[in-house]
Amino acid sequence: MTGNQPNSGSPWLEEAKKLLNQTLVAWGVPGAVGLLAVHFAREKEWWAAIACLLAAGLLWLLIRFFSQLTPSLDKLFQWLALKLETAAIAFWWTLSANFKQQYYQRLIYTYRNYRTQGLKTTGPFTLDLEKTFVPLGVAPESLNRAATAMIRQEIAAKSFSIWDFLARMTGEPGFRHLGIIGPPGSGKTTLLEFIALTYAQNTYRQQNRNAPRLVPVVIYLRQVWEEIVTGDRPTLVDLIQQQFQHQDSLRGLNPPPNWFATQLRRGTCLVMLDGLDEIAEAAYRRQISAWVNQQIRTHPQTPFIVTSRPFGYRAAPVEEVKTLLQVKPFTLSQIEQFIQSWYRQNEIRAQGRDDLGVQRDAASKAKNLMERIKLTPAIAAMATNPLLLTMIATVHNYRGALPGRRVELYGEICDVLLGRRQEAKGMPDRLTAAQKQAVLQKIALNRMTKKTLTFKTVTGMILIREKLDTVTGGTLEPDVFLKQIENVSGLLVEKEDGVYQFAHKSLQEYLAAVEIKERQQEYILTRTIDDPWWAETVRLYAAQNDASNLIWAALQRRDSENAVQALTLAYECLAEGLSVQADMRQELETVLERGLESTEPGVFKLAAEVKLAQRLKNLLRLDETTEIDTRLLTCAEYQLFIDEMKLVGEDRQPPHWPSDRFQPGEANQPIWGVRDSDAAEFCEWLTQRSNAIGDKFIEQDAAVFVGHSKIRLPHAIEIEKHPVVLPKTSNEAQLKQQSIRIVREQVNEY
Repeated sequence: MTGNQPNSGSPWLEEAKKLLNQTLVAWGVPGAVGLLAVHFAREKEWWAAIACLLAAGLLWLLIRFFSQLTPSLDKLFQWLALKLETAAIAFWWTLSANFKQQYYQRLIYTYRNYRTQGLKTTGPFTLDLEKTFVPLGVAPESLNRAATAMIRQEIAAKSFSIWDFLARMTGEPGFRHLGIIGPPGSGKTTLLEFIALTYAQNTYRQQNRNAPRLVPVVIYLRQVWEEIVTGDRPTLVDLIQQQFQHQDSLRGLNPPPNWFATQLRRGTCLVMLDGLDEIAEAAYRRQISAWVNQQIRTHPQTPFIVTSRPFGYRAAPVEEVKTLLQVKPFTLSQIEQFIQSWYRQNEIRAQGRDDLGVQRDAASKAKNLMERIKLTPAIAAMATNPLLLTMIATVHNYRGALPGRRVELYGEICDVLLGRRQEAKGMPDRLTAAQKQAVLQKIALNRMTKKTLTFKTVTGMILIREKLDTVTGGTLEPDVFLKQIENVSGLLVEKEDGVYQFAHKSLQEYLAAVEIKERQQEYILTRTIDDPWWAETVRLYAAQNDASNLIWAALQRRDSENAVQALTLAYECLAEGLSVQADMRQELETVLERGLESTEPGVFKLAAEVKLAQRLKNLLRLDETTEIDTRLLTCAEYQLFIDEMKLVGEDRQPPHWPSDRFQPGEANQPIWGVRDSDAAEFCEWLTQRSNAIGDKFIEQDAAVFVGHSKIRLPHAIEIEKHPVVLPKTSNEAQLKQQSIRIVREQVNEY
């Protein structure tokens, strides 16, 4: 039997089902439940289908309800999120502020004391850095390495304060990354520590009202260089964080997460990297420079300062540093300011009070030391170095060793530079300071004998090899030793490639004197007693021995052409010698003192020339080019001028003199009543005597001077700033108006 197949539905019904399915799918979860209802209806499970339809409708209503609430819920969640974010930020800044306050307090604890690393005679008291520090002058090392804006703006100035550059750091990219170079002991480390202390105490605007607000970070490269070159090359942030784990002064203080990273990113840190030169190996030093370059490039908005001795920087320059500054030596006013501050701080600590009596005691001692410095040119030259000046002040206070025991000061300086300073910095050395000095004495005496200051590397190696082998057992090569002395102690400096010299001529002369004493070769000095080249070595030798033989040798040169030099030196040996036999002392005093009153022309002239030579050797240095006399010219010295002018038919004696010679007993009295024109002519006469023959010549009927130094009368402001103590005479009023003082200026050309 046959029948018809059931009809699956008309086309429109199929389209309706398809549309329903698509709609239910589009409805998501309600649609899925609706599809399930359709499935149950097709299976004729009506109760299940009805339950699913009711569930789908309820879900659809709930979804529609919450969809209307979505904007309000979004606002609610946004409000909650904002509140949470604000609370988190406030909490972070609370931690930040608390940390910054604690960090600054630790910096104050660390840097508030004036520290002189390696000084053996330090005394029992620690001085305040803020009250002792004298601002250093800095100047562009080269105009090519300095941003030109400041140079054009302040072209007349010769030096600046570091705060002049800090004030421009954040606003002018050329000053954002600075290099500061200077010789050993010039105050580079102390300068960085003072900057950190100033920022920690929030007194930076007192230094310069335009100085930016910065967070100081000091990193001593000598402490971290090994980790940089041999470790995992830590970033700047890593090194800063590690300071809080390894540095005693910061240990236990925990920065908030990413605190320093944030400061570096914003450019609100001042990163100070001290002692690039203290990485002795040149290859490692270049790696450190490369690392510094990378940190600057990583944090281009962050100000950086890098310090180094000149040799260390030239061998491994930091290319990202755009302005290179050189530390200037102390001027006379800075020397005086430091000594006054140093003594005041020392007396306050010693006496446990700060009142007028303490201040007077400090002022008296400071004045005494300044007078000694002014009267001793060799020490005055050394006092321009802050570290050496600190040694001078310390020795003066605790040993009373200036100027007669100057030799002890030189010994202290060599001891510090060769050993104790490295020990204080934690830089180990296989040789003691005494061993290194014994080796260097060989070079010093040889250079004095050769009458030169410089020596080539190969020459130095030959001179020291034997002595070096005796103190090291042959384990250290001479060229390595020389390089270490240059790099670590600074007692030797490389003047040019492969050519060395001692850092100061006085140090070479001192070491030569010690070597002569140890060899017992005094004859080297007695036979050169009239040679100016050996004069300082003679004085330093006399300070360690009986000076009688030296004075005797000088007296034997009374008839030589260098008699003035010989007797001048003999008189200085009398003052500085460790001891002098009585008969030799008497003979010298007779020659000099009686000679000034002698009417015999030759005897008088020799004594007066010695006195004038002593004057010219003891002028007070005002700055790099100018020296002023600290005493009034005497009648005996002016008589030399009168006698020479008389030979050419000119009368230059003061109008009130009854004759052309001073009265008996007045040889050492100040000259007064001199005409202005005569005083000016005296300076011209002394200028010609002080320079080589031929320094003055006639060109187109005019005298042209081409010497190295010129003598003149002081300006009114110089007299006011540097007065002399007038002798108590009846002519005191005349002395103030008509006496003679002189100034010597170094000149390049006229």
